Amino acid sequence: MFKAPPSPDAYDTLQDTAGYARPADDFGEHVAAGDHLQNLLHLKKMLIDKRRFMAQDVITYPVVYLARAQDIANLQNLMSALDLAIAHELSLKETAAGGPAHEP
Repeated sequence: MFKAPPSPDAYDTLQDTAGYARPADDFGEHVAAGDHLQNLLHLKKMLIDKRRFMAQDVITYPVVYLARAQDIANLQNLMSALDLAIAHELSLKETAAGGPAHEP
């Protein structure tokens, strides 16, 4: 009838959360902006909030600490890539405005 839960190191908390929560539940409603940079900045804020929620989960439910640590590490990699995308959009905006050009 019931199956045993996965071990803490194999528990995918992001997948589990996706089953019962909508993004608006964690982050509130957001309408995509026509400005790519604003969308990226909003996404960065959402990811920072998600990282904070994950860290709070570790304190509240220490049995999943190892899985949460891996989730945070994966999220941090995504945030690093997002920082590069934001920097690229900023350089494109500066170039379009006649400012200094930067290589991506």
